[in-house]
Amino acid sequence: MPKRKSGQPVGSDIDWFVIPIHRIRQGAIVFAIALVAGGVGYFLYSRSRRSPEDKARTEIANATQLLTRATAASGTARPGSSVAQARDSLQSAEAAFAGRRFDQAFRDAVESQSYARRALGGAGTEETGDASFISIEGDVSLQSAGRSTFEPARQRQSLFDGDFVKTGRNGSAEIMFADGTLYTLRPGSLFEVHRPSLTESAGSQVKIVSGVINVYTAGSTSKVSTDAATADVDRDSRAALDVEKGEKTEITNFRGKTTVSTGRQTVVLSERERVAAGAKTGEISAKVALPEAPEPLLPADNRIYDLKTGDQVDLRWAAVPVAARYRLQISRSRLFVPDAIEVDLDHRTETYAVVKVSREGAYFWRVATIDKSGVSSDWSAVRRFKMLAELPKAGANAPPPPLQVSPPQQMGNLFLVFGKTDPGATVTVNGETADVDADGSFRKTVTVDRDGYAMLIVKAADASGNETVKKIRVFVESM
Repeated sequence: MPKRKSGQPVGSDIDWFVIPIHRIRQGAIVFAIALVAGGVGYFLYSRSRRSPEDKARTEIANATQLLTRATAASGTARPGSSVAQARDSLQSAEAAFAGRRFDQAFRDAVESQSYARRALGGAGTEETGDASFISIEGDVSLQSAGRSTFEPARQRQSLFDGDFVKTGRNGSAEIMFADGTLYTLRPGSLFEVHRPSLTESAGSQVKIVSGVINVYTAGSTSKVSTDAATADVDRDSRAALDVEKGEKTEITNFRGKTTVSTGRQTVVLSERERVAAGAKTGEISAKVALPEAPEPLLPADNRIYDLKTGDQVDLRWAAVPVAARYRLQISRSRLFVPDAIEVDLDHRTETYAVVKVSREGAYFWRVATIDKSGVSSDWSAVRRFKMLAELPKAGANAPPPPLQVSPPQQMGNLFLVFGKTDPGATVTVNGETADVDADGSFRKTVTVDRDGYAMLIVKAADASGNETVKKIRVFVESM
């Protein structure tokens, strides 16, 4: 093509030629690919050439925007919530940036974004906290961290670091922590949720201010503090603390091991041992040995009685050699709150009792040993029986029991399963029996031991073996 002279109009010397249309398309595609590749390459190159300061500044700006959106969506940044963690990480990033620690600022800003996205993803739903109510009976209230008033607690409500839980004279609650530790808060109690720092053990922590709490650990430890002592409950153990505020704390270890410390003394409790720690003196009393708890024998657990044919129930338990007498309780409450206790006898010298029950519903019973010194054992395992005015239809042709299952509440690899069925049905989750209340409501905690997808199999079965099955797919991802 001739060279264009200076001042000559562009295009005046263009030679026209024909290119087939398919070649135009091919050329355009190749050109577009080259253009995109070049742009991406330049972007990556420019990104790689950015200084650590520029990178940190950009991520802090992104984290600030995400936190603003997450705060608007989630409301108050409760201590321990994803929004609060996003805010704390952003503050750390800004502090590191001011100190010219740009790599640390970059990492903290990215972490803040991760927490903010988690909060945005869960906006409009109950956020998973450090623990959760799995059962509430009677007067139970919650004071959220940073607030000055108590409000009624709700089943499945999440708990966070710094929250206070209070039970009234007729209130009791079961609280499950993310590590699988179960706390049963008895009537007239007050306790505070704590989260271990990074330098402490991964087990759950609480502070019991007053009242009685039972601790059931699984694969993790538990630290329970009072104004008199600290109790470190070992894995796979069960203990109870009875706090008389300002005076003493009584610590009982029923299973496993519990280490009690006051700052002045340390004592290790083995199975069925109890001590008292003075709040003013810091002294720990001598150990007291507890007798064994009786073993319930009859009726079989979950036995159903027909009120049309009789109203008497024969309760029997195994004898304990050191027993001077036994204490028997029958309640309409699984947690044995005071107002629901129908029978409370502490002078039974025999190993049986015949009781007359004329009202329909579910009943729970337990028994304890009292030795010659007046020392009581732990309560026996709780058994239940049901009195029905009309028995459910039996036989292979009877319809299977109804089964409603709510979406499970996840806490790490723990899943809290709630639902409802017939009052007379037996419910299992992955083969483990669930507690079924008088109205058919049930709950069960299940642990999934592997990452990835897993199946929760919930079955409701009647006395004839007719069953309804529901399968729930869940996902576990290690943090």
